[in-house]
Amino acid sequence: MPTSPRPLQLRTTLAYARGGYTAALEVGSSNACVNVLLDTGSSTLALTGSKYRPDSDSALGATALAQQVTYGKGAWAGPVLHSRIGFGEGDQARRVDGAAFALVENDASAFFRNADGILGLAYRQLNPAHDMTAPLTRQGRDPALTWPWPYDLSNAEALAAFKQELLQQPRVTLQPLFCALEGEGLFADRFALSVRRAVVHVTDAAATPAQLAADPLNSGVLVLGGGEECQALYRGGFQDVRILHDLYYNANLLSVQVGDQEPIAAAQVAPQYRDGCVSNAFIDTGSSFLALEGTLYDAVLTGFAAHDASLPQLIQRFEEQFRNEQGLPNEAVDTRRWPALHFRLEGSNGGEVCLRCEPAQYWQRNANVAGQSLFLLLRWSRQSVLGLPLLCGRYCIFDRRDDECGRVRLADLR
Repeated sequence: MPTSPRPLQLRTTLAYARGGYTAALEVGSSNACVNVLLDTGSSTLALTGSKYRPDSDSALGATALAQQVTYGKGAWAGPVLHSRIGFGEGDQARRVDGAAFALVENDASAFFRNADGILGLAYRQLNPAHDMTAPLTRQGRDPALTWPWPYDLSNAEALAAFKQELLQQPRVTLQPLFCALEGEGLFADRFALSVRRAVVHVTDAAATPAQLAADPLNSGVLVLGGGEECQALYRGGFQDVRILHDLYYNANLLSVQVGDQEPIAAAQVAPQYRDGCVSNAFIDTGSSFLALEGTLYDAVLTGFAAHDASLPQLIQRFEEQFRNEQGLPNEAVDTRRWPALHFRLEGSNGGEVCLRCEPAQYWQRNANVAGQSLFLLLRWSRQSVLGLPLLCGRYCIFDRRDDECGRVRLADLR
């Protein structure tokens, strides 16, 4: 009988993206080492030019394709290339030739921070590109390839103009990197992440990324192709959240409970948004916030006020500071006064899964700035984004093998 491919464990860190975990991979003939943000809310592999140099990559293949992706904060665009991508070292190393990725041609530092790009771990439908053959031919480019890059993206207006031209061209869907790795038989169709925090832990304002990476609170693990067999990473049993659709890791959020108050029912997606949203929540490791649908967020704040009338005032103070990307002083936030939040989701067996989010997980100390605390709940539209604060202290298996869309399994970290 054929044996299953062995899982591969890779170290992850909050040190580079600061609001998300990165893992290292190697790109091209020179094996350039890049740190990419691990994002279950997208499917594209995109690299900045900070460490990877396409001019020196003898394995590079140019195409007529281009991509542009917009996130909750920030956007990037660039050509689609093919080259060799590798994970791990020594006898654990895995390589795939001709993998598709985009090269970011505009300044995306506000989104990527000190990371070198992003690795989307969602499904195939979220990796669109557009064939630019027609406009490139009109420019007189022969061959009609997007590399070397022929467009100016130096400001917001140029980026918007390029997007308009891009969307008029034929759309194609690229194979995401994780799907390519699974298709090559390198990994089983699942991966796991250990999550300790949502935002980088900083105690020294002068700390370098290397020093931040040495802090155990900023470290995690990515397991490619594995999950339950890595028993040293978790303890106890698993709770299984049903995934409803292979767009994002779409889940059915049933309710949120503030402390010991009555649960607040989570509304389903409004009819006019169902084509784009599919369900009322999705699990997103690329989000450092718990972004709650507007009416649900407002109800949770009402619950905070019922628990302690002074709590909403502290949130307002934080929001005023956060406009300048600053938090509140650690000493201003006593998490003992805040209630735990209980998120109930539909389980994979048709039952209910309850995930507890402690105050110290949605109010994180020394978060991004030494001595400051960040409030990691925010008001969102249409649906809720279940980001890293809900996953803190957990080992999370994204198992895409079971049923049609799979499940997310959650256990406590060791």
